[in-house]
Amino acid sequence: MTKRSPVIDWPRIIYNVLLVLLLPVATVYLLWRLVIRGKSREGLAERLGSVPPAARSPQGNNDPIIWLQAVSVGEVAAAQPILHHLRLAEPAARLVLSTTTPTGRQMAEKLDLEVDALIYFPFDFPVVTERALRGIAPDMLVMVETELWPNLLAATHSRGIPTAIVNARISDSGYRKYKLARPVFSWVLSNVDLICAQSEQDAERFISLGAAAERVVVCGNSKFDEHFPHLPPEEAAKWRQDFGFPQDAPVLIAASTHPGEDEIILQAFDQLHSRHPGLQLIIAPRHPHRGDEIERLITEHGYATYRRSRALKQVQVDNPSPAAASAEVRVVLLDTIGELSQVFSIGTVVFMGGSLVPQGGHNILQPLAQGKPVIFGPHMHNFRDITDIVIREEAAISINNLPELVEAADALLSSETEHQLYQAKGPAVIAKYSGASQCATRHLAQLLDHQ
Repeated sequence: MTKRSPVIDWPRIIYNVLLVLLLPVATVYLLWRLVIRGKSREGLAERLGSVPPAARSPQGNNDPIIWLQAVSVGEVAAAQPILHHLRLAEPAARLVLSTTTPTGRQMAEKLDLEVDALIYFPFDFPVVTERALRGIAPDMLVMVETELWPNLLAATHSRGIPTAIVNARISDSGYRKYKLARPVFSWVLSNVDLICAQSEQDAERFISLGAAAERVVVCGNSKFDEHFPHLPPEEAAKWRQDFGFPQDAPVLIAASTHPGEDEIILQAFDQLHSRHPGLQLIIAPRHPHRGDEIERLITEHGYATYRRSRALKQVQVDNPSPAAASAEVRVVLLDTIGELSQVFSIGTVVFMGGSLVPQGGHNILQPLAQGKPVIFGPHMHNFRDITDIVIREEAAISINNLPELVEAADALLSSETEHQLYQAKGPAVIAKYSGASQCATRHLAQLLDHQ
């Protein structure tokens, strides 16, 4: 590895002077997260730059080390197919995956990714990032989606470590903010050697913020390459049995909901249930800790609740299966991590949350891949490219409010022809737009070979 000639990195110095000035505020904020919120507590040593043995290169081993950073659940899902193709392209490489959130870590563990080590991402302070880099000693750093950490990127650049952003995107709101500080982002992006953008628009945005055009390529969205589980009929039937659903009952799934949406979903269910008496409902909140709040709402609407987390806690050694729901249960609260992708298999209609409130939406590809008709609201800006594609291909339904949600779901529940049309379009779109992870891996392999 060839080190670049030492030069004074004034932007980095100024950035860190500002960090020092803000250190008292940052310390108070961190203590508040640790003590009051209980966040950042898990893996604190790793967040402070300590590298566990599994993530360190064995002595005398010259195989390349590739460090990938994926913030949370969505980024881990996007990283999964890229990790798979990296393993095929660079079978001798050691793959280290870091995540920022505990939910991202849990998802990575459940997916059983093809990595040699799983760690928490270090805080972006000079001493911390330097410590982490010494411990991991990566030959390449790969950030997933919109990861721009000035100190880490500057430190890798100064060491001559090639750095890439894959599945790269810039949201509409993010772009408006970044333009206000273009000189800062121009400096940060000067430390990035490769950007594999999701779309032409994302590529143009990175270039307008200061990325060198020759370092930006358009590969598409790697989430189209995810491994989408397709459960055999007997396993899907087991989920229905656990939830107390009749095997032929239609099921509405409200996935990844946020505050403000659960009440709308329950109001929609009130109306839909009067038209379709056998209809069942599953609410899967984006953040499982909201379970108590959602259970109260369900009770207020007069429904009994089967709460998945509670059923799992009741599992005994001599009874390895969660207790099945009683026949009276009408609403299932899926407040767990990692089960939703399988539960989609029993859905008749899926509403994707984070879209009726300004959260930016969530990934709709898993239910689409399973042939489930998908409905989403107007706030899907975090998945702009995917949303544009499915709307253009007429593979999902966009709505704006409660009445439109009820109308769309009612049409799908009432018309077998309409339902079958969307069942066929989802998998077809996935097949048509796959291939981004292979594209990104090809460019990453070239970058690693030319370091």
